[in-house]
Amino acid sequence: MVNALKRVTASGFRSLNKVDVVFGPFSVFVGPNGSGKSNLLQVLSFVRDTARFDTGQAIALRGGFQHILRQDGRSRKVSLTIEAVVSDHASAKASDRYTLELEETKPGDIDRTEVLLYKRVSGQGRRQKIQAKGSEVSIGEGPQRAGTLDQFLSLASDDVSALGTMARLNEERLGSGPRDFFDFLSTVRYLDPIVEAARRPARMSNAALHDDASNLASALRALHEDHPDGFDALQRDLAQCLPGFEALEFGVIGGAATSIVVQLREKGVMSPIDLSDASFGTVRLLALLTALHDPLPPRLTIIEEVDHGLHPYALDVLVERMREASERTQIIAGSHSPTLVNQLHPGEIIICDRDPETGASIIPAYDRDRLKILLDKTDLKAGELWFSGALNGVPK
Repeated sequence: MVNALKRVTASGFRSLNKVDVVFGPFSVFVGPNGSGKSNLLQVLSFVRDTARFDTGQAIALRGGFQHILRQDGRSRKVSLTIEAVVSDHASAKASDRYTLELEETKPGDIDRTEVLLYKRVSGQGRRQKIQAKGSEVSIGEGPQRAGTLDQFLSLASDDVSALGTMARLNEERLGSGPRDFFDFLSTVRYLDPIVEAARRPARMSNAALHDDASNLASALRALHEDHPDGFDALQRDLAQCLPGFEALEFGVIGGAATSIVVQLREKGVMSPIDLSDASFGTVRLLALLTALHDPLPPRLTIIEEVDHGLHPYALDVLVERMREASERTQIIAGSHSPTLVNQLHPGEIIICDRDPETGASIIPAYDRDRLKILLDKTDLKAGELWFSGALNGVPK
């Protein structure tokens, strides 16, 4: 199974005061609305965007610093750390570690600090350290504290991502660590299908499914043409979830650019149904299954509100497919559904709650080992226990 992402710690980010979460190959956040599930998933999306673009643009995409900052009035600082095993010489005992800190020193003035620790060569020895404060970058060896620094660089501006810049430098100077970590972060798939966009025809392309599934028709056609076994497996999944489903068909719209349309063939219906006329749940399920049957996915796939709009029976199929897909891509999802949680193993569940006094998220709100012991002692399933309030993570 793929288990690139090991740990995320966050403080000062939206509802996240002091949160420390460890991940496995397949992890599902469970909890009530407002408990912080989406905020923790957004940590990965935000850091991805700072790596892809720059800090200022990533903040602007979220409406400004005040919309990512914890609103408790105590601090104007955000600190996010991601630990993963993605570079050539990383291991479980010496993982790659990237920290991004942002602090508003005065209105509109954001100081940025980045630190990347990674193994430049195999074997024992201290990790290479890249540290950027504003536009100044120092490179050397050392633990998290400042070590002896032997190289200094300057970025184009205080907003430019040091990680993105270092990833493009000569590997003989830095090794492959910055590039490996940048590639991991920048390719994270944050799947949150917009059904209205997914229903529309899409220009013919071999591009992977977009985060909003706006190219669903094209991605399905590419799966059909290039990976017919995966496409057939997707159709079998649909047949388990959609009464009367027989097959997916494709049509072509000519014009300035050739576009693909998707149609569903159903038993007892003379004409196929255009995807534009399919139900909300059908379109969303099709988008999720397209991503989960992708034979060449990114190393990390995040799915927001995985159960949204889906029938409980479809959730059984979806859990099986996510677990299977975690052999190719690490899966992190959020859910509100006891039915879905009933299908999960204890090690796949991360309970989320929120302190009613401070508003701070509590993640995890229940220990996984305790959950396994509790499940061994009862005939109830995990979703039933959670919904009863025995595991926290329900409205008080």
